[in-house]
Amino acid sequence: MVLNISFKHINSNDVIKDYAREKSERFKKYFRGKIHVTWNFTKEKANNIAHCHLVGNRMDYFGETSSHDLFFSIDKVTDKIQKQLRRHKEIVKNHLHHNHVVEVRD
Repeated sequence: MVLNISFKHINSNDVIKDYAREKSERFKKYFRGKIHVTWNFTKEKANNIAHCHLVGNRMDYFGETSSHDLFFSIDKVTDKIQKQLRRHKEIVKNHLHHNHVVEVRD
């Protein structure tokens, strides 16, 4: 797993980096091979914004959330991406994208 973390208008903090790294480890179970995870943390007015971009085997996901607490934002973004990954896994598992039949009636 390749992990990139950047900060804008926030001081770089090892606690935030470690927390984002820990949350990113959850994504490994959905991929075979190499994945790239990019975290961007931004401070705008009173909100902390966490943006995560995940690229893997022919898959590309992202999530973004803003709140007053950066750790809460990281949790919400992680939940959003995991939801997208589970949805994709179900589609592949059930072959919904291959067996979709549209019935036309006159």
